[in-house]
Formats: sequence, structure tokens, C-alpha cells
Amino acid sequence: MRRTLSTVTSRPATGPTPASPAAARTRVGHADGLSAREPGHPESAAAESQAADGRAADGRAADAQISDARAADAQAADAHAEVGVPLAGDNPKDRHRLPPAVITYWRWRIFFSALPAMVLLAGIAWALPWGSPALRWAVVGLFAVLLVLGIVLVPPIRFGVFWYAISPTEIDVQHGVVFVKRTVLPMHRVQNLRTERGPMSNHYNMSNLQIRTAGGAVTISGLDRDEADDVCDQITRMAELADDV
Repeated sequence: MRRTLSTVTSRPATGPTPASPAAARTRVGHADGLSAREPGHPESAAAESQAADGRAADGRAADAQISDARAADAQAADAHAEVGVPLAGDNPKDRHRLPPAVITYWRWRIFFSALPAMVLLAGIAWALPWGSPALRWAVVGLFAVLLVLGIVLVPPIRFGVFWYAISPTEIDVQHGVVFVKRTVLPMHRVQNLRTERGPMSNHYNMSNLQIRTAGGAVTISGLDRDEADDVCDQITRMAELADDV
């Protein structure tokens, strides 16, 4: 067996490194300059003023960065349109839909969300003497009819409108019921991801994913749990986020 050793340059184990006369003169001159600048010296006052101005400028720059984040997110889609670059969801083949079971999941969420208001309204109509009994229960009945219509009609419409698409540069989401909105989040502006799972979502094996940037947040409600984990991993990798989901 043959071993090859390379030369290693070492420094003395103890004692300070000898300095050249020129370096010694430089350090002496620097020390003399520092000792000459006492607190009342004009140069010291000017330095303190410059430091204060620098700190104020840093604060203004941070505020400007936060305020500009919303405008930057809003201009992302326009910038793509101006240069002719397609968005992530322009190609229908790249769009991802939610599972059909999300319709039932949304219907139960609407019901349980409106149930406290329904019980409260019925209790007021029964206990408080406002108007005639017929008027009070007519209001309760109208609220119940609107609730039933919302449970029956809103989830299918929302399901048909919603889709999302992800590319290395952006997250494209279309959502809405009466008014259809399309939100484009630049990938480099994604700050954190958050998944929410409650008893109902656990029953349907679903998760709600919230994607947050400096300019706001977008929630994808009703993702399959495995798909939600895959989306989190994909966005975390592309946006270079810490894995804290």
C-alpha cells in the first residue's frame, strides 16, 4: 500500500505574528485618529447624524417593501399578458380540479356554519314579542328556505368554477360563485403554507390549504389529503420554503 502525503503550510503555535514596520505605523495612526474624535468633536457628531439617517432610511425602505408587495402581486398577471407569456392555468390540461366528494363536504360546512344562526333566530321568534307570531315565523321560514337553496345550489356552482394550476414561477387559482375571480401568486413571493383539518374534513379525508404571501392569501378548500401533501411539497420545493407545514 502506498500513501501520498501533501505538504501543509503551518503557522507558529505560540506568540503573535510579527508585523512589518509599515503595518505598525498604520495601526498607530489609526489609533491616534480614533482618540482625536471625542464625543464633542464635530466629526463625531456628523457620524452620529449619518447613522441616525441610515436607520431611518432602513425603516422607510422596509415599510415601502411591505406596501409594494400587494401591488407586485396584482401586477403579476398583467406583466405576463404584456410580454405574451401564458399563465399557469391558460392550458386546460394543466388545471387541477377538486374531487367530486367536495360538494358534499361543502354542503355540510354550510349547514353547520348556519345552524347557530338558525337556532338563534328561532329562539328570538319564540321568546321575544316583536311583531305578530306569523311575521316572526315567516322570517324564520325565509331564512330556512335561503339556507336550503344555498346548500343545494352553491356547492355545485363553486365546484364547477374552481381549478388551480402550479408552475415553477406562479400559482394560478380560479374561484368564486356569482363573481368569478382569478388569482395569480408569484412563486418567489410565497411566504408560508398552512393546512387545516377538522373533524368534518377528517371524515371526508380532505384538507384546506392556505397559501400566504406578503400581499394576501389564497385558500384551496377541499383538497384530497394526499393531494394536499403533494401540493405542499411541490410549492415548498419551488419557493424554497422551510418545511413547517
